[in-house]
Formats: sequence, C-alpha cells, structure tokens
Amino acid sequence: MSLLELTAQLSEKFPGRDYQIDQLLTMLGEPDEPTPPAIFVYGPSATGKTSVIRTLFENYDPIGTNYAYINSVECFTSRLLFERALNAWTGHIPSVENKFSNYARCDNLVDFVNVIRGVLDGRKETHYLVIDQAERLRDRGSMLLTSLMRMQELTGGCNVTVVLITNVVWDKFRPRHGGAADPQCVFFSFYTKQQMLDILVKDCPVGEPESFFLTFVEAIYEVFHRNCADLNELRHLVAMLYPKFVQPVFENQATRSEFSRLFKLCQPYFAAASERLYLREISTSEWQKYSTVASAKNNPEDVTLKIYQMAENSDGLDLPYYTKFLLIAAYLASYNPSRLDVQYFARGKDPSKSRKKRAVTNSENCLGGRDRQQLLGPKAFAIERMLAIFYSIIAEPVDSSVDVQIQIASLITLRLLTKTSAGDRLDGIKCKCNVSLETIRSISRTVRLEIDRFLYDFA
Repeated sequence: MSLLELTAQLSEKFPGRDYQIDQLLTMLGEPDEPTPPAIFVYGPSATGKTSVIRTLFENYDPIGTNYAYINSVECFTSRLLFERALNAWTGHIPSVENKFSNYARCDNLVDFVNVIRGVLDGRKETHYLVIDQAERLRDRGSMLLTSLMRMQELTGGCNVTVVLITNVVWDKFRPRHGGAADPQCVFFSFYTKQQMLDILVKDCPVGEPESFFLTFVEAIYEVFHRNCADLNELRHLVAMLYPKFVQPVFENQATRSEFSRLFKLCQPYFAAASERLYLREISTSEWQKYSTVASAKNNPEDVTLKIYQMAENSDGLDLPYYTKFLLIAAYLASYNPSRLDVQYFARGKDPSKSRKKRAVTNSENCLGGRDRQQLLGPKAFAIERMLAIFYSIIAEPVDSSVDVQIQIASLITLRLLTKTSAGDRLDGIKCKCNVSLETIRSISRTVRLEIDRFLYDFA
C-alpha cells in the first residue's frame, strides 16, 4: 500500500485527523528512508492519539516486525520495556516450547543497545519503538529518556525511531541536563463539534437510518457536552441511551418523525444517565439489566426511580475504608456550619444532645421562612477543615501507611469532590462535596457510622 493510499484510508477512518496523519506519514516516509530519532505525539485525552498511531503502524508494517508497541503501564520497569521491544522486532513469541522466555535478557540499557546492534545489523528498514503513556518514563530517571531519544546514535547508526505518546507537553519531559535534541512534535487538539458528530455517527447500529441516528447524536451532544468533553464518555452514553430512545418506535408508541415525543419519553433516562451512569455509580451491565424493563407503555419515571433505588440500595460506592470516611467528612463540611464544628466533633461531645436542645429553635426558624441547610446546596470548605472532621469521626487511629492526600486526590478525580479554588497543591484549596444525602447514608451504613447524629438542620 502506497503512502497516498494509506493517508486516504486513515483519514476516512479517523475524521478530523487528516493533518496529524499527513504529518506522521511524512516523517515516516518509505520503510528504508532515514527518519527522525524521536517523534513526540501529545494532546488531551480522548483525541485519537493511540488509535491513530496503532492503526497507522498496523497498515504501515503489516508483518509487525518493524515496530514494537509498548504500554508503560504494563512494562513498569526498564527491563520489561527492553525485552518486549526485542520480542516484537524479532517476531519472538514466549510460549510453552521456549519456556516463556524472551528473545534476550536485558537488565540495563547497555545490554539493550548491544542486542539491538546484533539484531538490526544489515537491516535497512526503520524499526520503531512506540511507547504509550510515556509520561511514566519520567519516574525512571532522566537518563533512560535521554538514551531513548539518542538511540540512533548509541546503536552506531541503526535506523531506530522512538515514538512517545502522552498527554503531557514536551516542556515537562525535557531533561534538565540536556543531552538530547528535541523530538519532532505532533499535536492532537480537541475535536470540534462537527468532528465529534462525524465520529459518533460511525457507531450507528446496523439497520438503523443514519440520518435518524445523527439527530439523536446531536441531541446527546447538546445535553452533555458542557459537562462531558471526553469523546469516549460520549460514545458510551450514546451506546447506552440509544436503545431506550428508539424503543417506543418498535412498540408503536411513536414514529421516527416524532423526534420531540421520543426525546420527551427518553428524558428521564438522560437525567438518570447524567447522575448515575456518567459518574459510574452504577456499571454498564447494571444499567442494561435494570433498564430492560423500561417501556414506553409504562411510566418512564417509575423505571427511572427503580434505577435510582438500585444505586442507592447497593452497598455504597466501591471505595477504600478510609476514603469512605473522607467522603463523609467532606459532606459534613459542606452542609454543616463551621461555627458548630467544636460542638459536633469535639472529642467527648454527644451531638445528639445538642440537637435536642436546638429542636424548638430550629423549627421556629424554619417556620419563620429560614432556608434549611440541605436546600441551600453544598458549600465550599477548606481541606484542613475536612481533615479535622475526618480525624474526629473515625473510631480508631489512622494507620501510618495510609496516604490521605492521595485518597483526597482520588475523590477529586472521581468527581465526588469538586475543586472551587485554583492551585495544584491539595493544601490550601477549597472543595465542595458532590454526592447526595442518600449516597452518604448508604456509605455510612457500610462503615457503621450514624451520620444523622452529625448533620445540622436535616431533621
């Protein structure tokens, strides 16, 4: 296959990536032509970097012995990286016959370079080392990255090119001591709306009208794109919601031309998906299982309620033990006034007694028109305050091996906590709790904590 044919084929398969594909194929050229020592492919997540690179090399080298695809998560040591690359270049497959041994043992970079010289001696074709999630290489010492960038020089002129795929810009990779020239960079930008629609419409089920499916995809994009810019998440939502959207057509409750009626019938599922499916409070299999009973002949709100109850009646979010207490502390910090922290969380205090004393006062305030605490929504709190509540409500001393900072960062990554202030460091930032009271009560039951004893004005 010529480079022009390959360019046309890849451009058709990956809409919106014509420029990047043309850049990459221009750098690669013909198999026996000289290539840059290193190519740096970067950009935000879910922009097609890995898919484009892997498909490109699968077609560029159908035999598969001129490139080695390495994922840094799997090859978490340099030795695994070196030996996996040599296996790919030589076509060696560990099996029972060879006792699952690798082509050669490479304990260090010197061994790797020496074996490369022997393997590639006399070969004119370029051999590519493709490393995905390359940002993990920065944790293995700057010399490894520098040596990979200079592999052509270290191997005595062997035509070896290293391709790094990452979400991080090159400035955060560049070794402080220098030692290697900057690579050729290829940037994968965010998809535009039209590019996303062109990609999503390729998932149209067999037998479904593409124009009708495109109308649905546009509606999904308009509903979710402000909170979800990730293409993979949108594709997942489309796959889960389209069967519910088109079901009334097969049940003769509406026609394909009645789009507004179909949208109205599916609207409860949009709400349930945004709160349960997107946040992964229920899994894909659970969503499919509990939504199969849905029908336009039934009340969609009843089915939605069942989906909500399914998530709430579970054993809570699948979180580590201490992380559950951190999330509970975050909820208390979001909904309890800070002026009452000493009264609720000081050691030796019984919050239930304080609640009884304020029962009449709270009821009078509510009758007087005062907004109740849970109706005002979550308030921002400092991480230091959340930690103080955490250490107060947990029964036993926290194990010294537990890294609380990492668990807080995980809650932010899972969108269970939302940052409300700028800054990368956890100390000093402010957050809000992003879960419901029912979820917190469910989590509290799993750790045997009476959450109602610590909640202010929730009676």
